[in-house]
Amino acid sequence: MKNRTLPKDARRHSRALITSAALVAMASTAHAQGAATPPAAPAEAASAPETTLPAVKVKAAADNETGTGPVTGYRAKRSTTATKTDTPLNEVPQSISVITADQIRDQSSPNMQEALRYTAGVRNEMYGIDNRGDYFSMRGGSEGSVLLDGLRLPLTGYWGVVRNEPYAFERIEVLRGPASVIAGQNGPGGVVNLVSKRPQSEAVNEVQVQAGINDHKQVAADLTGPIDAEGRLLYRLVALKKDSGTQVDHADDKRTYFAPSLIWKPASGTSLNVYAQYQKDETGNTNAFFPIQGTLTPAPNGPIPTDTFIGEPDWDSYGGERKRFGYQLEQQLGNDWTLRHNLRYDDTDGHIRTMYAAWWLGFANADGTANPNGRYLNRVWYASDDNSKVTNADLLLEGKLNFGNTRHTLLVGVDTMRAKWHKVDYGEGDATPLDVYNPVYGSFPLPALTNGSTTDSQGRNVGVLLQDQIKFDDRFVLVAGLRRDRAKMETQAYSTPFEDASQDNSATSKNLGGVYLAPGGVSPYVNYSESFEPIAPATDATDLNNVLVQYYKPKRGKQIEAGVKWAPENERFTVSSAIYQLKEKNRTTTGPSTTTLQQLGEVTVKGFEIEGSANLPAWDLTAQYTYMDATETSDASDRDAYRGKQLASIPKHSASVWAMHKLDSWGLPGFRAGAGVRYIGSTADELGDNAVPSVTLYDLMVGYDRGPWRLALNVTNLTDKAYIATCLSRGDCWFGAQRRAVLSAAYRW
Repeated sequence: MKNRTLPKDARRHSRALITSAALVAMASTAHAQGAATPPAAPAEAASAPETTLPAVKVKAAADNETGTGPVTGYRAKRSTTATKTDTPLNEVPQSISVITADQIRDQSSPNMQEALRYTAGVRNEMYGIDNRGDYFSMRGGSEGSVLLDGLRLPLTGYWGVVRNEPYAFERIEVLRGPASVIAGQNGPGGVVNLVSKRPQSEAVNEVQVQAGINDHKQVAADLTGPIDAEGRLLYRLVALKKDSGTQVDHADDKRTYFAPSLIWKPASGTSLNVYAQYQKDETGNTNAFFPIQGTLTPAPNGPIPTDTFIGEPDWDSYGGERKRFGYQLEQQLGNDWTLRHNLRYDDTDGHIRTMYAAWWLGFANADGTANPNGRYLNRVWYASDDNSKVTNADLLLEGKLNFGNTRHTLLVGVDTMRAKWHKVDYGEGDATPLDVYNPVYGSFPLPALTNGSTTDSQGRNVGVLLQDQIKFDDRFVLVAGLRRDRAKMETQAYSTPFEDASQDNSATSKNLGGVYLAPGGVSPYVNYSESFEPIAPATDATDLNNVLVQYYKPKRGKQIEAGVKWAPENERFTVSSAIYQLKEKNRTTTGPSTTTLQQLGEVTVKGFEIEGSANLPAWDLTAQYTYMDATETSDASDRDAYRGKQLASIPKHSASVWAMHKLDSWGLPGFRAGAGVRYIGSTADELGDNAVPSVTLYDLMVGYDRGPWRLALNVTNLTDKAYIATCLSRGDCWFGAQRRAVLSAAYRW
């Protein structure tokens, strides 16, 4: 693999205004194309012979769209994420984005972190190309919470997390801001709801192969349709096999995914979806925890090559195996009431055998002794196994009621989650140094993994919710929600100050919003929402005075938001904007005089977002601009150095534009071309130091459709720009994703 190094300097100019202008132009173009009258056909056409064109299957007609079903193009009209009911997006008084399966395919997103890179309010690459999970934040808040089909998807295990596969989803929906009324215990920045591909009533099948740089190889299949003539039994099978390298030497990425599902409709108004899933991930460590010197700042021997692998190829590994099964039951109770029940069980085994650089020691000689002019970095090894068993379930009753000029959609529900985690730490220790400029491996075999310390944790959560969506005279919509949560968590760790740490938290969360459905598709709205997220008890937790405590306080979030959505009824575009103030209390962070986690008093985020999407006759478009003023506002004296500073790794400005154009009018029938620009503003660490320059990245796609065949070439980070994604005040930096090129061929029938 060719070594790439970081440029010495980076230009610090914002391209946010360019993106905002492109967004306005997109809306104007959409309006013009949607309103234009096609020219009259020439008279000679009347006598032309008739031509019978081959039949083409349409995946989903726009008029038949549901909140969980397929979407043609990039523009969705409905969602269930914000309300747990099938609701038009312009009637939701909250900021929400829908990333469709078509957009995921056109952008060739290999993981959820990259699928979110064109979405407003989201900061991906919080830890660069770290493949140990999908790390992202929303609205400057703590790491975003994830739902799967509306049920909370907790972190499954300490390490060996099995990452979510984008090919498995019909849509990825991003609800910004506190959302505990609907989503239960979650972070204040918002939630991401992954909507699974479900069996369809019409046969639509695809087999796909991929090949790309870094020895990327992948084969996938998505098969669905009816089993019987009456359409009472529907099936779907989504499967994938990947064997790929990464931009880091020796850090191969392998995945096996197999997910069958079956829908049974024994009678009118009754539907049962039963599904199972098996996934196994195996990879090497892509992050080395390199020091600031040699990454962000110069080093005597030059920048550390970005493809340097810090571990030992013979034994470094990271991954997990997940077995999942569940069902979704829906029963209509007359014309106005519907009962829904969902249950999901996950059993995940994970492991980690890895190394990381001792960044705090700086450069060294071959024997590990400190030398500022050295080429070596000392290494630390770590090994652990873990298992998690998580059961999620909910029971929802939805009713449609009319009183005079008002129409109500009433939702009453209860949900619960039970989880058990078991972790065995085999320990960590010093390893041999590595020449990071010319690494030679094999000097440190895997230590004997015996007598590991054990940690057992369990959690039990129950929530009860009540929500009413009230529509007045088809012009005003009021959404009011109330939820009561109780969460109990216990941790038992050995050889620590506390053999047992437990806590029992309860909270009431509220959501209140209103929308005015004005003529012309303009929908101004206001909203107030809250969030509640317990933090697992820790045996080494400390308060702001560095005094050992037994548990943390739950994180709480409160937000006021106002916005406008524009979605003309007969047009093919949507534009939405929002301004908000979000306050978060009790966030955990590393203290200035300790490496253990402490809790802040308060974080305040003030922001503005504008986002748009369009499905035009020859174009599919999406664009966004995000402004976030995210600062710590804690009044604790121990936080004086942090107060008023922009939160670590959160840019104030970010923007992106992606457009895909069909080239039929250019005399190239079947050809498509897409391009994207992503701007991430400059960031710094928790103290406002170690400034990471802004970066602008370019993506490209060219494709060709002919009959059942679809061919495409995707290139992300077209110029192969090497950049730093983030640097932390403790002294380590994380590389961003470099160029990725993938050629795909799909056969559909």
